[in-house]
Amino acid sequence: MGESSITGERVIACLAERFPQLYIAPAEGEDTLQLHRLAAGRGGAPADANLSHFVTSERDELRVVDTPAGPVEVVFLAQRQDFETFLQIIGHKSQPVPIARTVGAITYRGLADWAAVARAHEEYVAQGGDDWPAEFTRLAKQPGAFRAELIVISEGPYSNIAAFQTPYGEEEWLGISREIRLHHECAHVVCRRTMPDDILPVWDEITADVTGLLCATGRYDADLAARFLGVTSDGFDGGRLSEYLNEEQLSRINEVSAEVFATLTKIAQMVGAQEADAPFEFLLHLKRHPLLTY
Repeated sequence: MGESSITGERVIACLAERFPQLYIAPAEGEDTLQLHRLAAGRGGAPADANLSHFVTSERDELRVVDTPAGPVEVVFLAQRQDFETFLQIIGHKSQPVPIARTVGAITYRGLADWAAVARAHEEYVAQGGDDWPAEFTRLAKQPGAFRAELIVISEGPYSNIAAFQTPYGEEEWLGISREIRLHHECAHVVCRRTMPDDILPVWDEITADVTGLLCATGRYDADLAARFLGVTSDGFDGGRLSEYLNEEQLSRINEVSAEVFATLTKIAQMVGAQEADAPFEFLLHLKRHPLLTY
C-alpha cells in the first residue's frame, strides 16, 4: 500500500489553492456568506486573502492513502482549533457555528477543486483551445469532474479511550489513535465506493475498526476493539455501539453486545499474517462475508 504526504504549514496552504473558501475566516453576516459563495462556487479568493485564522502545526498532514478503491485523501489537523475552523468553513459556509467536542472526523464529498479546474484550463490553452467556457461546460458534465472527496481528522484518543485502558503509553496511544481514526475513515470510503448499497451499521463499524487497528498496530486486538464499542461477554459496558443500533436493538442491547463481543473474538481468530499485511483486502473480504447482519 503506497502513501504520499505533505506536512506542516504547507497543508492548509496547498488546500487553499484547491478550496479558496479556506481563505474566508469564520464570521457571522451576509458579507462572509457572499465571500464564501464566490470562493467555493466560482473559485474567487478575496484580494486580501490570507490564512492567519489557522494556527497550523508541524504535525499537520495531508496524506494520500492508496487503497483497492483508489486513492483517498486525508487531512490531519493537530490543533483542535484548526479542525473546528476547517469544519466551520467547509461545512458551514464560514459561519462560526459550534463544533461538538465529540466530532473527531468528517468526510466531505463533491468539493469543487479549483486547482483541478486551473490545470484543465492550462492544458486546454496549451493545446490551442480558444473557447474555454464551452470546454469547461463539457468537462463539468462528466461524473465527478473537478470534484474532490476529503477526510478531515483531529487529534485525540480513539473512541475516547484513555491510554491507561490500553497497552500503550500516553504519547504512543495518541499516535496510534490518529492512525486508527485515519484508516477507519478510509475503510468507510473504500466500502462506499465498492459496495454503495451494502450498509450494515454495526458490521460497518466493526470492520472499519479492524482496518484501523491492523493499519495502526499491525495486529487485531479484540479486547481493545471491544472497549471501543463498549461490549463484553456479559453485555453492554458503555461505548460507541449504542450509536449504531435502532430502537428494537437498543431494547436488547446486552444481548446484542454479547453477540458483537463473540464476533470480535471470531475475527481475531481469522486474522493471520496475510490479513495484517493487506488490511483493505481483508476489509473487503469481511464485507462480502458478514458475521453479523446489522
